[in-house]
Amino acid sequence: MGKSKLNIHTPHILTAGLGVALWLCPKKNLGVQDKLQTVMGLLNTVFPGLPPRFEPHITVSTNLAVDMKNPKDDVNRILSLCAAALLLLPKSDTPWIRLGKVTSQRKYFQKLYFQVLAEPTLYLFARIVQELFVLLPAKTEAEHQQKNPHLYHKDHSGNLVRRKLTKEAKEVDVDTGKLQRELASEAAAWAVGEYNPHLSLVYSDLHPIDTALWHTIRLRVLDYLGIDGCDSDSWNVLGNGLSWEGGVLKLVLCEGDVNEWVVLGSVDV
Repeated sequence: MGKSKLNIHTPHILTAGLGVALWLCPKKNLGVQDKLQTVMGLLNTVFPGLPPRFEPHITVSTNLAVDMKNPKDDVNRILSLCAAALLLLPKSDTPWIRLGKVTSQRKYFQKLYFQVLAEPTLYLFARIVQELFVLLPAKTEAEHQQKNPHLYHKDHSGNLVRRKLTKEAKEVDVDTGKLQRELASEAAAWAVGEYNPHLSLVYSDLHPIDTALWHTIRLRVLDYLGIDGCDSDSWNVLGNGLSWEGGVLKLVLCEGDVNEWVVLGSVDV
């Protein structure tokens, strides 16, 4: 589960606000991974400005709590717990990752993407990840600061950091079990109201995508994947034929240029 650079090539595009993200990727020995990688490359060439290259993935959540001064333990713990959680979640007879229509938003990271069908397994998993590794650590730290202000000071950059704990200093514990119960509903609301699972095809600042470019996109997807009218809502009913089970979970540090993103660790599921 060591660090590795993503195999991507891109101009200097800065990213912010993603922190450490959890990706779900198809395994490389699956045909769907090759198909997605190829069609992403074909679509990349029709957008101006040499958009960055990246591997096919679905973002489960962002801003997971990882100590970047010593990330190994956190990375191994998170990946192990995530893999165990997936084994326990209920599965249906259909693949729990099914791709739908191609669509676009104004957002850079959602410029062109496949929608992901609303399978309960994926949403339950995302909810668990958001609760345990995003909301709970942030709330626990905030509560600890409130209960133990004497244990914190500001560093030279103005950031609030913990002092070294001495024998004389008394520390008030935080009831993480109570916090987790309180945050369960917040994570559930996030999964229903905010989570938008998708598989990005192109990152770009281009807006809007004009009629001519959409025509080219449809032709590229039809020619290579055989999906006619790839932006039709009908593909969100049963899927467009691209699907997979399990895959590879990756923790990715998404800071700086896209070509500087680093895979901190991964595990097959």
